[in-house]
Amino acid sequence: MDSFLNLQETKLSSDGSIKVNNILGTFELRGANSNLQNEEIENSCTRYIKDSMGNLIFQVNKTIPNAPTILVDAHMDEVGFIVSHIEENGMLRVIPLGGIDPKLFYGQRLTIWGKTQIEATVAAIPPHISDKAATGATPVEDCLIDTGISAKKTRALIKIGDQVTFSTDCVIDNDRILSKSLDDRIGLYVLLETIKKINKKSLKCNLYVSASVQEEMGLRGARIINSNVNPDFSIALEGTVSNDLPGIPTHKKLAHLGNGPEIRISDKYLIADRGFNNYLQDTANKKKINFQLTAKNAGGTNATAFQVTGKGSKATVLSVPVRYLHSPSSVCLLKDVTSTIKLLTAGILNIHKFKDE
Repeated sequence: MDSFLNLQETKLSSDGSIKVNNILGTFELRGANSNLQNEEIENSCTRYIKDSMGNLIFQVNKTIPNAPTILVDAHMDEVGFIVSHIEENGMLRVIPLGGIDPKLFYGQRLTIWGKTQIEATVAAIPPHISDKAATGATPVEDCLIDTGISAKKTRALIKIGDQVTFSTDCVIDNDRILSKSLDDRIGLYVLLETIKKINKKSLKCNLYVSASVQEEMGLRGARIINSNVNPDFSIALEGTVSNDLPGIPTHKKLAHLGNGPEIRISDKYLIADRGFNNYLQDTANKKKINFQLTAKNAGGTNATAFQVTGKGSKATVLSVPVRYLHSPSSVCLLKDVTSTIKLLTAGILNIHKFKDE
């Protein structure tokens, strides 16, 4: 009872989901769904909770009295849509869940998670007959979704409230990952790979990890996790905005691909704990791990919720830089993923050495 899932293999699948193969079976995270055999999980870790909102919380090692408690979180949900209306002819309307630029929606392939998995497309008017005078993007809720199947069959398979996601493949080679949902599939990957690398007997802290829900809808899931954990330290793992493109002013590029993980100073809703951030920077320097600091006034993560709910905690964000976040196809580099895993691992193993400033 001192192991976490007995993980043996973690991989990103072709649809951008994460699959973790272990001696118990397969743990798959896809959008809002988590396919877990509760009894098997409970038998393979010290403590396992699935709370009322669907957050998955694991206590990795047996409780060490008077040791610091650290929570590391990555969220399972992705930006997407839900079916809001079915037209008489069977075409669909959807509304967005999370921040999605409507300019990216037109003409995209989608997957509808109805009674079966159904592929569809956002209706796009061919340029031959389009209104050349029209400008601006059509709001997502005004677009038509076409499955190409009959109205009768559509109503038999799809209902209002069914979830909809972008339908794009995940491409991985020796250098990079191209995929939808790297916010926050890449955070989940970092979390799981880190747990595999840690010798639990060497831990000098109480380590909890969580796979949270509804981050993209206002950090809703994270708001109730602290009540089950009461952490002293919290880290939100993320895929973070990289805007390192030609023509972008240097001060607006934020995190750069290839320069290592981002340690966040601030965002729209968070001022990260300075002492904890300095600890992570010192750890990175000692381990010769490249990292980058960002201070911005946009965006937000579960670290905000962990910082101010329950008794509060020293919270920060550790992120893999990702280009084209919240789009059908994002890009990150494997070298940044590896560096993030190394820094997180070292940060956890040495957290007992933290000295408050």
